[in-house]
Amino acid sequence: MTSATVCSNAYIVEGTLGALPTVTLAHPSGAELVVALRGATVLAWRAPWGPRSAPQGIADLVDGYTSERALLAQDATRSGLMFPFTNRVADGTFVFDGVTHHVPPVAPGEPQTMHGFARLLDWEIMAEAAGSGDQGSGVADPVVLTLGVGIGAADVAGYPFDLETRIRFELTERTLDVTWSFSNVGLRAAPVAAGWHPYLRVPGHDTVDGLELHVPARATVATDARMIPLDGEAARVARGAVGPVPLDGTCLDTAFTDLVPDADGRARTRVLDPATGAGLEAWQERGAMHVYTGDGLGERARAAIALEPVETLTNAFNRADCAQDVRLEPGEERVFRFGLGVVEPRP
Repeated sequence: MTSATVCSNAYIVEGTLGALPTVTLAHPSGAELVVALRGATVLAWRAPWGPRSAPQGIADLVDGYTSERALLAQDATRSGLMFPFTNRVADGTFVFDGVTHHVPPVAPGEPQTMHGFARLLDWEIMAEAAGSGDQGSGVADPVVLTLGVGIGAADVAGYPFDLETRIRFELTERTLDVTWSFSNVGLRAAPVAAGWHPYLRVPGHDTVDGLELHVPARATVATDARMIPLDGEAARVARGAVGPVPLDGTCLDTAFTDLVPDADGRARTRVLDPATGAGLEAWQERGAMHVYTGDGLGERARAAIALEPVETLTNAFNRADCAQDVRLEPGEERVFRFGLGVVEPRP
Protein backbone atom coordinates (compact mmCIF):
# COMPACT_ATOMS: atom_id res chain seq x y z
CA MET A 1 0.00 0.00 0.00
CA THR A 2 1.08 3.55 -0.67
CA SER A 3 1.10 5.66 2.44
CA ALA A 4 1.66 9.27 3.37
CA THR A 5 3.46 10.77 6.30
CA VAL A 6 1.41 11.32 9.43
CA CYS A 7 1.34 15.09 8.92
CA SER A 8 -0.47 15.02 5.57
CA ASN A 9 -1.72 18.61 5.92
CA ALA A 10 -2.56 21.24 8.51
CA TYR A 11 -5.68 19.36 9.58
CA ILE A 12 -3.82 16.25 10.73
CA VAL A 13 -1.59 16.47 13.79
CA GLU A 14 0.82 13.75 14.86
CA GLY A 15 0.76 12.46 18.43
CA THR A 16 1.11 9.35 20.56
CA LEU A 17 -0.73 7.24 23.10
CA GLY A 18 2.23 5.95 25.07
CA ALA A 19 4.46 4.60 22.30
CA LEU A 20 1.58 4.17 19.83
CA PRO A 21 1.29 6.77 17.06
CA THR A 22 -1.96 8.70 16.77
CA VAL A 23 -3.40 11.33 14.45
CA THR A 24 -5.83 14.13 15.22
CA LEU A 25 -8.23 15.36 12.57
CA ALA A 26 -9.41 18.93 13.25
CA HIS A 27 -12.47 20.60 11.73
CA PRO A 28 -12.80 24.41 11.55
CA SER A 29 -15.92 24.19 13.76
CA GLY A 30 -13.80 22.87 16.63
CA ALA A 31 -14.80 19.25 16.13
CA GLU A 32 -11.95 16.74 16.50
CA LEU A 33 -11.26 13.10 15.82
CA VAL A 34 -8.30 11.32 17.45
CA VAL A 35 -7.33 7.94 16.01
CA ALA A 36 -4.60 5.49 17.02
CA LEU A 37 -2.95 3.80 14.04
CA ARG A 38 -2.97 0.55 16.03
CA GLY A 39 -6.28 -0.88 14.94
CA ALA A 40 -7.43 2.41 13.36
CA THR A 41 -8.95 2.90 16.81
CA VAL A 42 -10.98 6.04 17.51
CA LEU A 43 -9.76 7.38 20.84
CA ALA A 44 -11.91 10.51 20.90
CA TRP A 45 -14.63 12.25 18.93
CA ARG A 46 -15.40 15.79 20.03
CA ALA A 47 -18.05 18.10 18.61
CA PRO A 48 -20.02 21.25 19.44
CA TRP A 49 -22.83 20.40 21.88
CA GLY A 50 -26.22 22.01 22.36
CA PRO A 51 -28.45 23.90 19.94
CA ARG A 52 -26.78 25.12 16.79
CA SER A 53 -27.91 28.66 17.59
CA ALA A 54 -26.15 28.64 20.97
CA PRO A 55 -23.66 25.76 21.33
CA GLN A 56 -22.43 25.03 24.83
CA GLY A 57 -18.84 24.23 23.90
CA ILE A 58 -16.97 21.21 22.56
CA ALA A 59 -17.99 17.92 24.19
CA ASP A 60 -16.33 14.49 24.39
CA LEU A 61 -18.77 12.03 22.83
CA VAL A 62 -16.81 8.74 22.70
CA ASP A 63 -15.61 6.80 25.74
CA GLY A 64 -12.35 5.55 24.27
CA TYR A 65 -9.01 4.21 25.44
CA THR A 66 -6.91 6.59 27.53
CA SER A 67 -3.73 4.50 27.81
CA GLU A 68 -1.50 2.37 25.65
CA ARG A 69 -1.89 -0.52 28.09
CA ALA A 70 -5.68 -0.55 27.79
CA LEU A 71 -5.60 -0.43 24.00
CA LEU A 72 -3.08 -3.26 23.72
CA ALA A 73 -5.13 -5.34 26.16
CA GLN A 74 -8.26 -4.52 24.15
CA ASP A 75 -10.09 -3.82 27.37
CA ALA A 76 -13.82 -3.71 26.41
CA THR A 77 -12.89 -3.44 22.68
CA ARG A 78 -13.41 0.34 22.79
CA SER A 79 -14.02 1.66 19.27
CA GLY A 80 -12.65 -1.61 17.92
CA LEU A 81 -12.92 -2.26 14.19
CA MET A 82 -14.35 -5.77 14.05
CA PHE A 83 -12.85 -7.42 10.97
CA PRO A 84 -12.73 -9.86 9.22
CA PHE A 85 -15.42 -11.23 11.55
CA THR A 86 -17.78 -9.54 13.98
CA ASN A 87 -18.53 -10.47 17.56
CA ARG A 88 -18.11 -14.18 18.33
CA VAL A 89 -17.10 -17.20 16.26
CA ALA A 90 -18.42 -20.28 18.06
CA ASP A 91 -15.46 -22.18 19.53
CA GLY A 92 -13.22 -20.20 17.17
CA THR A 93 -14.03 -22.70 14.42
CA PHE A 94 -15.75 -22.34 11.06
CA VAL A 95 -16.08 -24.31 7.83
CA PHE A 96 -15.67 -22.47 4.53
CA ASP A 97 -15.85 -24.18 1.13
CA GLY A 98 -15.50 -27.53 2.85
CA VAL A 99 -12.36 -26.67 4.83
CA THR A 100 -12.36 -26.36 8.63
CA HIS A 101 -10.50 -23.39 10.10
CA HIS A 102 -9.73 -22.54 13.72
CA VAL A 103 -8.84 -18.99 14.81
CA PRO A 104 -7.60 -18.77 18.41
CA PRO A 105 -8.60 -15.87 20.70
CA VAL A 106 -7.17 -12.65 19.32
CA ALA A 107 -6.16 -10.39 22.22
CA PRO A 108 -4.32 -11.35 25.43
CA GLY A 109 -6.69 -12.75 28.03
CA GLU A 110 -9.75 -12.95 25.80
CA PRO A 111 -11.57 -16.19 26.65
CA GLN A 112 -13.04 -16.72 23.20
CA THR A 113 -12.54 -15.82 19.55
CA MET A 114 -14.34 -12.56 18.90
CA HIS A 115 -14.31 -9.14 17.24
CA GLY A 116 -11.74 -10.01 14.56
CA PHE A 117 -8.04 -9.17 14.55
CA ALA A 118 -7.82 -5.94 12.49
CA ARG A 119 -8.12 -4.02 15.78
CA LEU A 120 -4.56 -5.12 16.65
CA LEU A 121 -2.93 -4.37 13.28
CA ASP A 122 -0.92 -1.26 12.47
CA TRP A 123 -2.82 0.73 9.84
CA GLU A 124 -1.25 3.27 7.45
CA ILE A 125 -2.40 6.73 6.44
CA MET A 126 -3.21 6.66 2.74
CA ALA A 127 -1.76 9.31 0.44
CA GLU A 128 -5.08 10.64 -0.82
CA ALA A 129 -6.49 10.73 2.69
CA ALA A 130 -6.62 14.24 4.03
CA GLY A 131 -8.29 17.38 2.87
CA SER A 132 -10.42 20.30 3.93
CA GLY A 133 -11.73 23.51 2.60
CA ASP A 134 -14.68 25.84 2.30
CA GLN A 135 -16.90 25.92 -0.77
CA GLY A 136 -17.75 29.56 -0.25
CA SER A 137 -21.11 28.81 1.34
CA GLY A 138 -19.92 29.52 4.87
CA VAL A 139 -20.10 25.82 5.72
CA ALA A 140 -16.77 24.06 6.02
CA ASP A 141 -16.25 20.89 4.01
CA PRO A 142 -15.63 17.64 5.86
CA VAL A 143 -12.05 16.91 6.81
CA VAL A 144 -11.02 13.42 5.85
CA LEU A 145 -8.67 10.70 7.04
CA THR A 146 -8.26 7.38 5.20
CA LEU A 147 -6.36 4.47 6.72
CA GLY A 148 -5.51 1.15 5.14
CA VAL A 149 -4.07 -2.24 5.99
CA GLY A 150 -3.42 -5.52 4.22
CA ILE A 151 -4.01 -9.03 5.58
CA GLY A 152 -1.98 -11.88 4.12
CA ALA A 153 -2.85 -15.56 4.08
CA ALA A 154 0.09 -16.34 6.36
CA ASP A 155 -0.47 -13.50 8.83
CA VAL A 156 -3.07 -14.96 11.20
CA ALA A 157 -3.45 -18.58 12.29
CA GLY A 158 -6.70 -20.06 11.03
CA TYR A 159 -7.50 -17.31 8.53
CA PRO A 160 -5.58 -18.12 5.30
CA PHE A 161 -7.04 -15.41 3.06
CA ASP A 162 -5.66 -12.28 1.37
CA LEU A 163 -7.49 -8.99 1.90
CA GLU A 164 -6.91 -5.27 1.57
CA THR A 165 -9.10 -2.80 3.42
CA ARG A 166 -9.46 0.95 3.73
CA ILE A 167 -11.52 3.01 6.14
CA ARG A 168 -12.37 6.63 5.45
CA PHE A 169 -13.40 8.96 8.30
CA GLU A 170 -15.20 12.18 7.33
CA LEU A 171 -15.51 14.74 10.13
CA THR A 172 -17.94 17.66 10.01
CA GLU A 173 -19.18 20.01 12.71
CA ARG A 174 -21.57 17.44 14.23
CA THR A 175 -21.09 14.19 12.33
CA LEU A 176 -18.54 11.45 11.86
CA ASP A 177 -19.24 9.43 8.72
CA VAL A 178 -17.35 6.24 7.91
CA THR A 179 -16.91 4.44 4.60
CA TRP A 180 -15.22 1.07 4.96
CA SER A 181 -14.17 -0.82 1.81
CA PHE A 182 -12.51 -4.22 1.65
CA SER A 183 -11.26 -6.28 -1.26
CA ASN A 184 -10.31 -9.89 -1.80
CA VAL A 185 -6.85 -9.75 -3.39
CA GLY A 186 -6.30 -13.51 -3.20
CA LEU A 187 -6.99 -16.36 -5.58
CA ARG A 188 -9.91 -17.91 -3.70
CA ALA A 189 -13.10 -16.77 -2.04
CA ALA A 190 -12.89 -15.53 1.57
CA PRO A 191 -15.38 -15.13 4.42
CA VAL A 192 -15.54 -11.48 5.49
CA ALA A 193 -17.73 -9.43 7.82
CA ALA A 194 -17.21 -5.97 9.30
CA GLY A 195 -18.48 -4.00 12.28
CA TRP A 196 -17.60 -1.22 14.71
CA HIS A 197 -17.68 -1.17 18.53
CA PRO A 198 -17.81 2.49 19.75
CA TYR A 199 -18.96 3.49 23.24
CA LEU A 200 -20.98 6.73 23.20
CA ARG A 201 -21.61 9.12 26.06
CA VAL A 202 -24.18 11.88 26.21
CA PRO A 203 -22.87 15.07 27.87
CA GLY A 204 -24.42 15.81 31.24
CA HIS A 205 -24.96 12.13 32.02
CA ASP A 206 -22.38 10.23 34.07
CA THR A 207 -24.25 6.99 33.39
CA VAL A 208 -26.70 5.77 30.76
CA ASP A 209 -29.45 5.45 33.37
CA GLY A 210 -31.11 8.79 32.61
CA LEU A 211 -31.29 8.12 28.87
CA GLU A 212 -33.66 6.33 26.52
CA LEU A 213 -32.95 4.12 23.53
CA HIS A 214 -34.61 4.08 20.11
CA VAL A 215 -33.76 1.28 17.62
CA PRO A 216 -35.54 1.10 14.21
CA ALA A 217 -35.65 -2.73 14.31
CA ARG A 218 -38.37 -5.27 13.63
CA ALA A 219 -36.60 -8.17 15.34
CA THR A 220 -34.21 -8.99 18.13
CA VAL A 221 -31.68 -11.81 17.95
CA ALA A 222 -32.20 -14.76 20.28
CA THR A 223 -29.01 -16.43 21.54
CA ASP A 224 -27.87 -19.37 23.62
CA ALA A 225 -25.94 -19.05 26.89
CA ARG A 226 -22.71 -18.38 24.94
CA MET A 227 -24.37 -15.43 23.17
CA ILE A 228 -24.33 -17.36 19.89
CA PRO A 229 -27.52 -16.79 17.85
CA LEU A 230 -29.89 -19.74 17.63
CA ASP A 231 -29.99 -21.69 14.39
CA GLY A 232 -31.99 -20.49 11.42
CA GLU A 233 -35.15 -18.45 11.85
CA ALA A 234 -35.23 -19.21 15.58
CA ALA A 235 -32.63 -16.46 15.93
CA ARG A 236 -35.06 -13.76 14.80
CA VAL A 237 -37.74 -12.73 17.28
CA ALA A 238 -40.19 -10.38 15.59
CA ARG A 239 -41.24 -7.24 17.42
CA GLY A 240 -42.23 -3.64 16.81
CA ALA A 241 -39.70 -0.83 16.56
CA VAL A 242 -37.69 -0.53 19.78
CA GLY A 243 -38.23 2.64 21.72
CA PRO A 244 -38.36 4.67 23.61
CA VAL A 245 -36.79 2.25 26.10
CA PRO A 246 -35.75 3.85 29.42
CA LEU A 247 -32.26 2.58 30.19
CA ASP A 248 -32.57 2.92 33.97
CA GLY A 249 -32.59 -0.71 35.16
CA THR A 250 -32.28 -2.04 31.60
CA CYS A 251 -29.26 -4.26 30.85
CA LEU A 252 -28.63 -4.95 27.19
CA ASP A 253 -26.07 -7.00 25.32
CA THR A 254 -28.46 -7.56 22.46
CA ALA A 255 -28.49 -7.54 18.68
CA PHE A 256 -31.34 -6.04 16.69
CA THR A 257 -32.04 -6.88 13.08
CA ASP A 258 -34.51 -6.21 10.26
CA LEU A 259 -33.63 -2.52 10.56
CA VAL A 260 -36.03 0.01 9.04
CA PRO A 261 -34.24 2.83 7.19
CA ASP A 262 -35.32 6.44 6.94
CA ALA A 263 -36.10 8.00 3.55
CA ASP A 264 -32.38 8.56 2.90
CA GLY A 265 -31.63 4.84 3.28
CA ARG A 266 -30.00 5.14 6.70
CA ALA A 267 -31.27 3.26 9.74
CA ARG A 268 -30.68 5.42 12.83
CA THR A 269 -30.31 4.12 16.38
CA ARG A 270 -30.54 6.92 18.94
CA VAL A 271 -29.75 7.38 22.62
CA LEU A 272 -31.46 10.51 23.94
CA ASP A 273 -32.08 12.60 27.01
CA PRO A 274 -35.89 12.36 27.29
CA ALA A 275 -36.10 15.77 28.98
CA THR A 276 -34.44 17.68 26.13
CA GLY A 277 -34.39 15.36 23.12
CA ALA A 278 -30.63 15.87 22.83
CA GLY A 279 -28.37 12.91 22.31
CA LEU A 280 -26.41 10.86 19.80
CA GLU A 281 -27.23 8.60 16.90
CA ALA A 282 -25.49 5.79 15.07
CA TRP A 283 -26.55 5.23 11.48
CA GLN A 284 -25.91 2.42 9.02
CA GLU A 285 -27.05 1.52 5.53
CA ARG A 286 -27.58 -2.20 6.23
CA GLY A 287 -26.82 -5.02 8.63
CA ALA A 288 -27.71 -5.32 12.31
CA MET A 289 -27.26 -3.16 15.39
CA HIS A 290 -25.76 -4.58 18.59
CA VAL A 291 -26.44 -2.59 21.78
CA TYR A 292 -24.41 -3.05 24.97
CA THR A 293 -25.15 -1.00 28.07
CA GLY A 294 -21.68 -1.64 29.51
CA ASP A 295 -22.66 -3.71 32.52
CA GLY A 296 -19.72 -5.60 33.99
CA LEU A 297 -17.05 -3.06 32.96
CA GLY A 298 -15.86 -2.35 36.49
CA GLU A 299 -15.60 1.31 37.44
CA ARG A 300 -16.68 2.33 33.92
CA ALA A 301 -19.80 0.15 33.96
CA ARG A 302 -22.77 1.90 32.34
CA ALA A 303 -20.76 5.09 31.84
CA ALA A 304 -21.38 4.83 28.09
CA ILE A 305 -23.43 2.76 25.69
CA ALA A 306 -22.00 0.72 22.83
CA LEU A 307 -23.99 1.14 19.62
CA GLU A 308 -22.36 -1.31 17.22
CA PRO A 309 -23.25 -1.29 13.51
CA VAL A 310 -22.42 -4.72 12.07
CA GLU A 311 -22.86 -6.25 8.64
CA THR A 312 -24.12 -9.61 9.85
CA LEU A 313 -25.32 -11.66 12.77
CA THR A 314 -22.80 -12.99 15.28
CA ASN A 315 -21.22 -16.32 14.21
CA ALA A 316 -22.07 -15.52 10.59
CA PHE A 317 -19.24 -17.73 9.27
CA ASN A 318 -21.14 -20.74 10.64
CA ARG A 319 -24.64 -19.75 9.49
CA ALA A 320 -26.16 -20.99 6.24
CA ASP A 321 -28.44 -17.93 6.14
CA CYS A 322 -25.37 -15.65 6.17
CA ALA A 323 -23.26 -17.61 3.68
CA GLN A 324 -23.79 -15.23 0.77
CA ASP A 325 -23.52 -12.15 2.99
CA VAL A 326 -19.98 -13.02 4.10
CA ARG A 327 -18.65 -14.52 0.87
CA LEU A 328 -16.16 -12.30 -0.98
CA GLU A 329 -14.97 -13.65 -4.31
CA PRO A 330 -11.46 -13.03 -5.70
CA GLY A 331 -11.25 -9.48 -7.03
CA GLU A 332 -14.52 -8.48 -5.38
CA GLU A 333 -14.88 -5.37 -3.22
CA ARG A 334 -17.58 -4.65 -0.66
CA VAL A 335 -18.38 -1.38 1.14
CA PHE A 336 -19.99 -0.84 4.56
CA ARG A 337 -21.15 2.68 5.43
CA PHE A 338 -22.11 3.93 8.88
CA GLY A 339 -21.51 6.87 11.18
CA LEU A 340 -22.33 8.95 14.22
CA GLY A 341 -24.12 12.25 14.69
CA VAL A 342 -25.21 14.75 17.30
CA VAL A 343 -28.97 15.00 17.86
CA GLU A 344 -29.79 18.58 18.81
CA PRO A 345 -32.25 19.36 21.62
CA ARG A 346 -35.86 20.07 20.84
CA PRO A 347 -36.66 23.75 20.23
